[in-house]
Amino acid sequence: MRIIETTVYQFTELGDAAKEKAREWYRRGLDGDNYFAESVIEDAATIADLMGIDLRKRSVRLVGGGTRLEPAVYWSGFWSQGDGACFEGTWRASAVKPGAVAAYAPADSEIQRIAAEFEKLAKEFPEASFRVNNRGRYSHENCTEFNFNFPDANDGEDWPEGNREQWQGACDHLEETAKDFMRWIYRQLEREYEYFSSDQYVDESIEANESKFKEDGSPA
Repeated sequence: MRIIETTVYQFTELGDAAKEKAREWYRRGLDGDNYFAESVIEDAATIADLMGIDLRKRSVRLVGGGTRLEPAVYWSGFWSQGDGACFEGTWRASAVKPGAVAAYAPADSEIQRIAAEFEKLAKEFPEASFRVNNRGRYSHENCTEFNFNFPDANDGEDWPEGNREQWQGACDHLEETAKDFMRWIYRQLEREYEYFSSDQYVDESIEANESKFKEDGSPA
């Protein structure tokens, strides 16, 4: 019997090339794990509610065989032309909470702008609503279908003074505002992914886990 001794190293003791190999090993272990998206989707669901959007809940199968309900936010990323995000749910003008998003996210000017558009439309059309569903192979904002409801304005035929253009303009404005929110969600997901993939975060995670390596950076 032979006893072979191997010297192991902490991450901070590795050379630059070995550290990069250790980072690649750590990142491979996270492939397919979308844990970074959970906080983004939770935040998006909170903001959606403040803007009058009731996100549909979908059943998600768990590793252990059970299921849980999650907001119906679909996304893919972050390297293909068809990547993006969208959601399914119902917007109601009567559910909009004016000023709530500005108070919730005071430093985010883009989501405040989107919320302000919903608030403006809700004030102008207080009975309006729409339902949006994901359609097609992809998850970006253009793979969605909107169904609008304006009481007393069926397809614009009964709009005051018969102004169908006004009705169509309101529908277009609501749809584009909802798509802006979808694009906002995707940008948050992308930023979180970039953060959790960064050398700084990976290095801190490896050190916190006290992982051990061989001299070349492969796991010991």
